[in-house]
Amino acid sequence: MGEKRISLKDFLTKLKSSKKPLEEVDKIVENENLAALIRRKYLEEKLGLSLSATGSSILDFVELEGKISYKPIGAIQVPVTVIGPIRIDGTWMRAEKLIPLASIYPALMRSVELGAKLLEDTRIRIRINRCWLRIFTISTPGKRVDLCNIIEKKLLTTETYSDLRIICYGRGAGHIINTVMIGDQKPCIHLLDLIESNIFKEILLETQGSLIPIITPYIVFDMNASTDISKNKIEELGIKYNMFMESYNTIEDLKPIDNSLLPVILGVLTSFYLSIGLKPEYALRSEVKQYMVSTRFRRVNINVNPRIILPVYFTYDEMTLMNKEIFNILQINEPKPNYLAELIASLLLVSYIGLLGDIAKNASQL
Repeated sequence: MGEKRISLKDFLTKLKSSKKPLEEVDKIVENENLAALIRRKYLEEKLGLSLSATGSSILDFVELEGKISYKPIGAIQVPVTVIGPIRIDGTWMRAEKLIPLASIYPALMRSVELGAKLLEDTRIRIRINRCWLRIFTISTPGKRVDLCNIIEKKLLTTETYSDLRIICYGRGAGHIINTVMIGDQKPCIHLLDLIESNIFKEILLETQGSLIPIITPYIVFDMNASTDISKNKIEELGIKYNMFMESYNTIEDLKPIDNSLLPVILGVLTSFYLSIGLKPEYALRSEVKQYMVSTRFRRVNINVNPRIILPVYFTYDEMTLMNKEIFNILQINEPKPNYLAELIASLLLVSYIGLLGDIAKNASQL
């Protein structure tokens, strides 16, 4: 005779007598999809509620095990909106793009949508002012690793990377060595080529001076995103032109004491990162350094200078399996930081234009 099959009811009865029921599931069930079901049913019985919507997930928790979830019970759905198409004219990207956003901030999504409508007949110009790479390593006192020396030997002897400036912080001070390689415009392209080369990967392997792994290196982009909007387009959407300019003046006046743009930046970046599965910590580090609005004839010129921080390499910890489908909307073969930086710069410009338009539209209706 075969083994007696244990029913879901038997599992739940066994969990009720356990001091750590959710941890007990891991001991008695190997399949993570079944484990999620049992945890969910246990919580339903214990708390007297229904988790049917949470349990309607199509995620395969076996595939996700150890990557993005810990003791899952299901999943929640977040609405995803798409703005655009937005015409981007950058160094790496010259195309119309649809950008997905997990719409967890309704008021912000309204502003972003308005910004996209204002840009329907124009294009966004993207320029890289400079970029730099930050590498960290930790070495023990008995095995000090001189990261600068390693990089100088590897790179400065090659003609391709000779125009990169290498700056070191913390050299010989304590256990942390922090190296920055800076490139301006054309050298920035060389820097990104370096990141994709075997040379850089060899450097990272050599800089691991202790059992503590290397802190994830990241790349910083200082960029400029600009566009021109017709005054007629502004007025077509029920926005008074003079109110649009006044909304800019208001935000500019508030900047020294209360940068009103910061919540917008954080909100829109978090929505974008959430939609594609990127860690939100990079949204917290990014910022807009400057924004400007000016008029010329019948057009309004708007530009922002964002500083965008992204990981050098993306893994399933950042780009989660469940967001592959949404990421495909961007029509990018792989999540490289240079492509994402141009998308993000465009998105921040759209958001800023939408914020000005939303403030002006509300004021126009008073």
